[in-house]
Amino acid sequence: MNGHFEILAILSSAVLIVWLFRRLKLPAILAYLVAGMLVGEHGLNLAHDQVDYDHFAELGIVFLLFTLGLEFSLPRLIAMRNLVIAVGSLQVGISLFIFIVASMFFGLSFESAFVVGSILALSSTAIVIRQLSETGAMKRKSGQLSVAILLFQDVAVVPLLIIIPMLAADTDTSMAMALFVAIFKGVVVVILLFVIGKWLLPKVFNIIASVRTDELFVLTTLLVTLLASALTQWFGLSMALGAFLAGMMLGESEYKHQLEADIRPYRDILLGLFFITVGMKLDVGLLLSSPLNLLALMVSFMLVKIMVIKILASRAGESSKVGWASGLMLAQMGEFGFVIIALANKVNLLPSDVSSMLLGVVLLVWL
Repeated sequence: MNGHFEILAILSSAVLIVWLFRRLKLPAILAYLVAGMLVGEHGLNLAHDQVDYDHFAELGIVFLLFTLGLEFSLPRLIAMRNLVIAVGSLQVGISLFIFIVASMFFGLSFESAFVVGSILALSSTAIVIRQLSETGAMKRKSGQLSVAILLFQDVAVVPLLIIIPMLAADTDTSMAMALFVAIFKGVVVVILLFVIGKWLLPKVFNIIASVRTDELFVLTTLLVTLLASALTQWFGLSMALGAFLAGMMLGESEYKHQLEADIRPYRDILLGLFFITVGMKLDVGLLLSSPLNLLALMVSFMLVKIMVIKILASRAGESSKVGWASGLMLAQMGEFGFVIIALANKVNLLPSDVSSMLLGVVLLVWL
């Protein structure tokens, strides 16, 4: 099929379905997933050449991590360190362990089980923060506890992006040694980007800002994001990690809000393409053939997360009501689950039926 026709089919379905979903007050992410299902191999099969789409879609994740880095507040993390460490770290650790054991019990390898556990242990920062802002619950104890847990989950994404490709590497070196090498590389990259971000980038942006040309500022922002991503990729780490670090370094600068505004249109369009490519891989037939398994998976993983958060909140001295409220808020799967699914598919760590089942659960939870 002609490449232009494929692009036209993808754009047409995306525009139509996003419009319909927004009219129904449903999330745009779901619309992109459905658009991907429609044009993908399990739908009308209108898009075949996925390599090019995946390449561009990966840039959406790069820009998403850059904006996450811009919004990531190290002082806030330090200020809430007691809740972050006492509840956030244990929530991720315990949930990950339970989901790994359960996945292996159902026949998955440790590597695949680790991926599944990583996906299910995380919650949606975007959905929860929006809910807290709209309801004014940010100042309540349950809201503060939820933010503390989300802060640690955002931090946890970074090592997960490092570990998952390593699990797929077919090498003779031990996992511990490979992890040590990856951490060492990560430290070197962090120091390098910190030095560049602290001393060089502010001067560069001051020079660019003095010219007062919007196009040049946007181009510089894109260049900085992609250079940081290329640097971490050159070190054998995730491109998204470099983008996150670059965003974090620029998050304290006076240009933070302008950077965020400039990058948002590119991020949203490329993220839409990313979710379309994820939807293309979703096998609707598999989901329709096993609806009970889908419901059982959804209910069980949500119950586990709610109970883990409730128990940890009680141990941290919070009331039972606060624990339940926070647990219910964080029970769903997060948008970084899509990132991990895509990464695992790229390195062949996740069976296609498991991948489709997880994507189906996200669709149900978010609906």
